[in-house]
Amino acid sequence: MADLASIEVEDADLFLGAMEEARVKAAFYFFPHLYFAGRTSTRSLLWERHAGSILIYQVRRQKGGSEMRLYCPPLPFDASALRHAMQRMQEFNSSRSSRISYVPEEQALQVMREGFSIELKSEDFIYDRAAVVALEGARFAKLRQELARALRQGQVETRPYTSADRPGCVALTEAWRERLVARGMKVGAAYGVTSACLTSSHRFQSPLLTGMVVEVDGKLCGFGFSGQLTSGMGCNYACVTDLAYPGLTLVLRRSVMGAFPHLAHFNDADDAKRPELHASKQRFQPVEMHGVFKATLQ
Repeated sequence: MADLASIEVEDADLFLGAMEEARVKAAFYFFPHLYFAGRTSTRSLLWERHAGSILIYQVRRQKGGSEMRLYCPPLPFDASALRHAMQRMQEFNSSRSSRISYVPEEQALQVMREGFSIELKSEDFIYDRAAVVALEGARFAKLRQELARALRQGQVETRPYTSADRPGCVALTEAWRERLVARGMKVGAAYGVTSACLTSSHRFQSPLLTGMVVEVDGKLCGFGFSGQLTSGMGCNYACVTDLAYPGLTLVLRRSVMGAFPHLAHFNDADDAKRPELHASKQRFQPVEMHGVFKATLQ
């Protein structure tokens, strides 16, 4: 793998240009996420260029050894680049099988034409940013009511995240992880990338990544990070709040979307198969549920 490179902050312009050309929508393309997700204890992201496309590989470290997958289809899509990636994966894994971790719905057919079988993995929530900020009409009535209740819990204020907020945000993240574990729920990679975001968010500037916190009577009760995915699409990335104050997640999500007036839409990723998170994200009336698949070639 000596000819593969790790994803660095300095690679942002190259990746963003490819994403713009491919008109991506899915949250898994969010560049700061690529940086954070490539630096966890169990997974690395490495990349190369082939036939004018960017190829991102995911190396998973397991007890029995390491496995290489293609993180997503070539960016932008190119069939010859995909076949090159298949050969690299098969050589690394000493197996004829190849896997792609994330396939956006608009590329599912192209991937299938190369012999892969696909399976729906999740669906991203995509919102009309201006409509969410305006909150007009009957469809937003329930959200307006819940936001009003959240704002009556004290002096509720949102402000930009600073490095001084990190200890409090880390404590909120640990409490969130403990809640999920206590309920027998899988924490997954979300905890690792959220922790990495808090550690390294200073390496990114707006509009790539912007942090915001919410306080109640001066007490730090939640934080969120968002950023620009493409020239027309934003991405709500991390959002963790103190559940002792209901509705703060709604306050934060709306506030961070309001910080990007030049964007038409926002992707809020999937619901991690958690009913309460699904219900919360539905409050913002998604204009599209964007399918994300996984692909396997045996």
